[in-house]
Amino acid sequence: MLGVWSYGLKVWVDMTASAHVLVFRPLIQLLRERGDEVEITAREYAQTLQLLELHRLEATVVGRHGGRSRVGKARSLASRLRALRIWARPRDFDLALAHGSHELTMTARRLGIPSATTHDYEFALLQHHLGMRAATKVIVPDSIPDERLARFGVRPPKLLRYPGLKEEYYLSDFEPDPAVLQHLGVDRDRVLVVLRPP
Repeated sequence: MLGVWSYGLKVWVDMTASAHVLVFRPLIQLLRERGDEVEITAREYAQTLQLLELHRLEATVVGRHGGRSRVGKARSLASRLRALRIWARPRDFDLALAHGSHELTMTARRLGIPSATTHDYEFALLQHHLGMRAATKVIVPDSIPDERLARFGVRPPKLLRYPGLKEEYYLSDFEPDPAVLQHLGVDRDRVLVVLRPP
C-alpha cells in the first residue's frame, strides 16, 4: 500500500453510518496531529451528520441511504459512486479509509487510490463482496474466522487483524459523566445492563 508510513499524506475518510464517526474520530485527530491532511465525506443516514457536527468534524455530504428496497439501495449506490468519483478525482488522495463503506473502496480502486476498510460484522454478504474485494487492505478483529473472510477474497497479505473490539479503540479516551445517570434516575447501586439489538 504505502511501503513506508509517510507523513504529510492526503487522506480521504468516508462515513456512511453513525458508528463510523466514533470509530474515525480518534484516528482523524491522530492523522491531523502528525501533519496529514484529512478530508471527510459522509452519507446522510441516521445520526451520522449530527455526530460529525457534535465532534466538530467537517464533511462533504454525498448521497443518502437507499432505504429498505433493493432497487432503492442500487439507485443510491450508483448515484453515490458517481458523485464520490467526481468529488475525489481532482483531490489526488494518497490513501482512502472506511469502516464498511463499500462506496469508498470501489471509488478508490477505480481512481487508483490505495484503500483500507475495516468492519466487525462478517455477515453483510453483498456489501462485503463489493467493498472488501475492492479494498487494498482489510482490517478486522482477530475473532472473525479466516473462512468467513476468504469467501470475499480476503487473505494475507491483504488481511490485517487486531486483537479486541473496535469499541475498545474508540472508547479509550472516554470519561463517563456520573451526572448522566443521576439525570436519568438510574440507581448507581444496582446492576445496569445496556443492550443493542442486532
